[in-house]
Amino acid sequence: MKINQDFAMSVETVLYLKKRKNSDYIQASEIAKTLDFSVGYLQKVIQMLSKQGIVECKRGRIGGVRIKAKVITLLDLWQATCGGLDYKNPSLDLMKKPLKAFSDSMNKVVVCQNNR
Repeated sequence: MKINQDFAMSVETVLYLKKRKNSDYIQASEIAKTLDFSVGYLQKVIQMLSKQGIVECKRGRIGGVRIKAKVITLLDLWQATCGGLDYKNPSLDLMKKPLKAFSDSMNKVVVCQNNR
């Protein structure tokens, strides 16, 4: 199974932000350099995460990105980058149960718990 690049990048970015000792804003260029990502593409992913309230962004010289959500699950990152999982009304009824199981398991994996 090939994992969506946006999803993989979002997981790595959140884990990177969580590992930091402080909750200051960090420039996307620094994250991109450390994780070997394209800055432009990372900014697109950060924008998706920001729209879902997972991270918060601040413009300017001392701006950047930092974690906003108290708890972030794999399902949160999947929905922010890949869209929702329509397991209630899938295009094939046969997929209802596997999609529900996938959604439930993704929701149980906590990527980050913010205790600010």
